[in-house]
Amino acid sequence: MSSKARKRIENEEFEKAQEILLQLLNENPDEAEANHLFAETFDAQGFEREAIPYYENALANNIEGELREAVFIQLGSSYRCIGEYEKAKEILLKGLEEFPDNLALKAFLAMALYNLSEEEDAVTMLLQMIAESSDDPWLKKYQRAIKFYAVNLNETW
Repeated sequence: MSSKARKRIENEEFEKAQEILLQLLNENPDEAEANHLFAETFDAQGFEREAIPYYENALANNIEGELREAVFIQLGSSYRCIGEYEKAKEILLKGLEEFPDNLALKAFLAMALYNLSEEEDAVTMLLQMIAESSDDPWLKKYQRAIKFYAVNLNETW
């Protein structure tokens, strides 16, 4: 049934997806994937506050794999969108503990850090991401310098 709901979400038929998912959640409120998909139906419509409890429930019920990775990003982003910057930071850091190479988690964390007036940490994180992940020939040429300056932003020589 969740594949039907997923198809509805892909087609932006959120109300139809919610009907399917509500039936699943009424039968088993702790079903992690159904909670995740139900949250996505709200999130995709800009209803982050409504999505948050379902993302939390998906995590609490041990959603696994790529979906777990996505939930950390989506929950962190939702908290940030509603101004809960500390909660966003906390969730995104937890996500990075489990998925340290996920660049989307780092990007959303950088946004949350900016919102918390931790601009230096945000810029450092973004510079490191750019240096490590870009295929741009100029960034590759200066990768070592960018990585060095990323952690020494306030230094002068």
